[in-house]
Amino acid sequence: MQSSIMNRSERYLLPRQVLTMNELNALWRIESGTVRINSVDESDESKINFVRLALPGDLLGVECFSGVSETLQVRAITPVKLQSVDVADDKAMTALLMKTIATNHIRCRQVVSLRTGTVDERVKRLLQMLRPDANQVFSEFAADALPSLGNMAEIVHSTRETVCRVLTSLREANSLKNENRNQMKRTGPTHRLRRMAGETALSH
Repeated sequence: MQSSIMNRSERYLLPRQVLTMNELNALWRIESGTVRINSVDESDESKINFVRLALPGDLLGVECFSGVSETLQVRAITPVKLQSVDVADDKAMTALLMKTIATNHIRCRQVVSLRTGTVDERVKRLLQMLRPDANQVFSEFAADALPSLGNMAEIVHSTRETVCRVLTSLREANSLKNENRNQMKRTGPTHRLRRMAGETALSH
C-alpha cells in the first residue's frame, strides 16, 4: 500500500489510511477530504462501529486533550490533507476544545439524519454533507471525492447494492437535466421567439 506523505506540519492520507495513536496525540485540522471516525471495541479490536464524519475545518486529536478514554480509529475515506495545529496557551486550547465540542455535536446530529428516512434521502444528505456547495448535483463530484460504496453503505446504514442503485439513479437524472439544459442552449432565445411568433401567426 502506498504510504502517506508527511511534510513537517502537513499530512496526506489516502483512502483507508488511518492516523496512528501517536499522531492523535497532536491536533490536526482537515484542510480537504473526508475522515471517518470509528469506535473500536477494546475487548475485540476487529469490532469497529461508525461514530461520525469529520469534514474540512474539523479538528482531529482533541480527545487526547479532553480526557476521553474511548479508543477511536480515524480513517480517511477520500484523499485527505491535514494541517497540524499549534496552540499558544491554555486559554487558546480551551476555546479550541469548546468549538470542537459544538462541531462534534453537529456531526453526531448529522449521523442521525443519515440513518433516518428512505435510502435515497439518506444518500442525498450524505452527498450534501460532502459537498455543501454542489447543490446535490452528482456529476460535480470528482472521481476521488466520493467514499467507496462500502463506506457509504455503512454510513447510511444500507447495502452496497442499494447505494449503487441510488447513485445510478442520481447520475441518470442529472444526465437528463444536462441534456435538457443543452437543448435549451442550442435553441437559444432567438429561435424560441421565432417559433413562438410562427405559432401565433398560425393561430390567426
